[in-house]
Amino acid sequence: MTKFSLEICAYSAESVLRAARAGAHRVELCAGRLEGGTTPSAGLIQEALAVGDIDVFPIIRPRGGDFCYTDAEFREMLYDIEILRETGVKGIVTGILLPDGKMDMHRMAMLKDTAGDLELCCHRAIDMTNNMLNAIEDLIELGVKRVLSSGGHNTAIEGIETLSQLQQTYGSHIEIMAGSGVNSKNITSLIDSGIRHFHASAGRLEPSPMQYRNEHISMGKESGADEFARFEADETEIVAMLAHLKNLN
Repeated sequence: MTKFSLEICAYSAESVLRAARAGAHRVELCAGRLEGGTTPSAGLIQEALAVGDIDVFPIIRPRGGDFCYTDAEFREMLYDIEILRETGVKGIVTGILLPDGKMDMHRMAMLKDTAGDLELCCHRAIDMTNNMLNAIEDLIELGVKRVLSSGGHNTAIEGIETLSQLQQTYGSHIEIMAGSGVNSKNITSLIDSGIRHFHASAGRLEPSPMQYRNEHISMGKESGADEFARFEADETEIVAMLAHLKNLN
């Protein structure tokens, strides 16, 4: 397995470009930042791939909210994966749960079969399972490459003890990737706990170039969101995190 890695959650082609320039190993490509990431458009995927020099892993998540999907939503996921196989992406990020909190391994197996040679990462759906250890063992048996987790807590730092346990128990069989709130100020604590794979937004809000702004209308339904700001990856922050990881050499 790779000695260490840093994945950046990117919501635009510009963020993919910045992640590549800074030296990140791959991006999880998403739409829907305020929903925690949803399946990106075909156009965004093509623009991300055009950047080059970085692996692109689109998330396969048809909507925000829970990870228990209807039959129609599941068919949508399968169709998205079939299309992605022809694009040249390195892998996909996804996860499905049953109503009782177990990983839906029947559907996960169908996703993996559809993905073919694409690498498969299970996202933080695992943090919502009723037994993370059982879920990871099932994912290992299925042949999943890596799992993104915050240790069952809101942030990776809060779940650091669980993440350390997962790394010690399963790290030789599957990549345990810590995510949620990971940054250059706390990554050393996670490294010291044994974690070697990391996921971070490493982003910042940047002002819109719009000069005329109609402040009386909101295009979104989420209150408090600044619609004249754009969330983009911060190269300086990515470089700072990579500096800590390169010390492992």
